[in-house]
Amino acid sequence: MSLEFPDFLRKERINILKRGNINSKGAYILYFMEASQRADHNPALEVAIFFANQVKAPLLVYFGLIDKYRYSNVRYYKFMLQGIIKTRQKLRQRGINFVILKMDPPQGAILLADRAKMIVFDRGYLRHQRLWREEITRKVSIPVLEVEGEVVVPVEFLAQKEVPYARFLRPRIFRYLTHFLEPIPTLEPKIKDQLEFPENWEEETEDIYLSKLNIDKGVSTVEYYQGGEDEAMLRLEVFVRERLALYAQHRSDPGMKVTSELSPYLRFGQISPVKILRRVLEDYPLEDENVASFVNELVVWRELARNYVWFNPLYNQYEGLPKWARETLEAHLGDKRPYIYDLDVLERAETHDPYWNAAQRELLTKGTIHNYIRMYWCKKLIEWTDHPKQAFNIACYLNDKYALDGRDPNGYAGISWCFGSFDRPFPERQIYGKVRKMSQASLLTKANFSRYLEEFSS
Repeated sequence: MSLEFPDFLRKERINILKRGNINSKGAYILYFMEASQRADHNPALEVAIFFANQVKAPLLVYFGLIDKYRYSNVRYYKFMLQGIIKTRQKLRQRGINFVILKMDPPQGAILLADRAKMIVFDRGYLRHQRLWREEITRKVSIPVLEVEGEVVVPVEFLAQKEVPYARFLRPRIFRYLTHFLEPIPTLEPKIKDQLEFPENWEEETEDIYLSKLNIDKGVSTVEYYQGGEDEAMLRLEVFVRERLALYAQHRSDPGMKVTSELSPYLRFGQISPVKILRRVLEDYPLEDENVASFVNELVVWRELARNYVWFNPLYNQYEGLPKWARETLEAHLGDKRPYIYDLDVLERAETHDPYWNAAQRELLTKGTIHNYIRMYWCKKLIEWTDHPKQAFNIACYLNDKYALDGRDPNGYAGISWCFGSFDRPFPERQIYGKVRKMSQASLLTKANFSRYLEEFSS
């Protein structure tokens, strides 16, 4: 049977990973939900429903729950499970089968593929996400599609190689931005009967799932952020109605609460970047300076990060930094460092620097760091460690362990920027060489910084 492709989605978002004949004996279309953990404005989900309707079969959505990530802890999983359980509920209300299996994600997909007609993936950009999709595709004999829904402009449409500077990507993004802001319809599944699963696949609550996971329970959960696309939409509305008008002027001031605070939700795919931008453009024109500033963060820098991890296999390693940056940093290894801190002191936020400590406390208690002081937080590690590679690894460790938006292309690209990536050489300085430095003086230029310092002083 030949498949008719949907006309509601730009063809650049769909990649055919394996061609072949639909399994006529299959019981369902299988959607392996992984990067796009939401029921609304999810291109992969709607494409899967579209094909299920074509072949007159039910849709099965599968989510694999694994506890083998580095630094796996209850903070990360609680937020994710809050979202995925809400998504399961919303899809069940639409008559869509949804199963969460505590097993290695590709193994679960391969197991379920035995009864599937075809598989639909959403697209992930990190190393392990790509390996999962490659393994599943290699081991199944049915058609496999991948649908890109976590960016506005598809990554390989923007560029076919690593892009070193945001200024190279920005013009192309703005040229095609509105072209890829297509609305995603909410399709009605034609076949809604529930599939039968083994008894040990019963639906469980968030707390039961957490109790069965072999993860670090010592990292505190975060009350400030509650997982789920409903929570993301509430924050989006607050941002558009109350904060966006101040964004261009105050987004770099940690004491002003004008950022969207959507990064944890974007990290888990609990909200679509396209939906965010479409909502912004309901109230503001694209030419507005605040919108332009926000698009620079939401689209330009975020999609530069995805280009970075897609084309640079060493994206979360010191060796992945530009050669000039590593050489200039290492040329200054003999420079006197005023302070050297071990990981325990840094992790507990017990340095001499109240500004750095405040940033680390924000990370420990809130699960995020305001982007401007986050740059200062990361760059100071270069001064306070014996080698820039050690500083890079500590930044990745703290980010991956405590940040709700950690283990993400944005985090790795942001850390790499602090070590010279996506930036130009500056006049030579002690310790940093030609890598850009940030000082306490730059923080104090922000009129409301004292509010931030007071909030996270202890």
